[in-house]
Amino acid sequence: MGLRALTLVHNVLPEYRRAIVGSLLPAMERRGIAVDIVAADEDEPLPAPGEVDLVVVTGSTDSVHDESLSWIGREREYLRTAIGAGVPIYGICFGGQILASALGGTVAVSSRPEHGFVPVTSTRPELVAEGPWMQYHYDTITVPDDVEVIARNEAGVQAFVSGPHLGVQFHPEIDPECFVAWRDGFSGTRSDMSEDGVDLEALAASIAARTDAAADDCDVLFERFLAHAGLDVVRG
Repeated sequence: MGLRALTLVHNVLPEYRRAIVGSLLPAMERRGIAVDIVAADEDEPLPAPGEVDLVVVTGSTDSVHDESLSWIGREREYLRTAIGAGVPIYGICFGGQILASALGGTVAVSSRPEHGFVPVTSTRPELVAEGPWMQYHYDTITVPDDVEVIARNEAGVQAFVSGPHLGVQFHPEIDPECFVAWRDGFSGTRSDMSEDGVDLEALAASIAARTDAAADDCDVLFERFLAHAGLDVVRG
């Protein structure tokens, strides 16, 4: 029987929920993983952590440090329960940030926001390669001493591991459809990308140019996460 992955999305219109998972969605489905996509910010019911084999946490237009949003606290507590149950978590951008927070770290506004494909320096390139990886974030992570940082750049922490869990600041899942979902399907506090001072046409072109390479990188990273977490799958 295949694995079951709970995939948490945030601030996205219903018609874009699959697209927002990007190239990670087919990477999971090719391996026979049943993917449950749930909007964590909309109070949709979540399965008990023991009912799933892994949790994937994707991006958000909101910030982990925004204490006015009650759903963030609920999601963090859910992740803590999953951590306690030994369920592997793969956190991406906001997902990596809230994973760090659940592990006892902190998240704050970054002095160096990042947009576009950026390389990182990895101490464990056999798990997280040096990229370039797609970045689109305004916050930065600090992890506790018992969490291993395995990738950094000038903007700060880019990847970390704790037991079976992996958090990354970047967006390995990016593909053209995912970017359209970012541009047209996000809601929340930073939903209008045109206000970010980023050349969206140039960014879209760079994503299109790297579609195949980025999908390959996403697939390899997910395969390595599964191996790191000790999860056995059947690849289709």
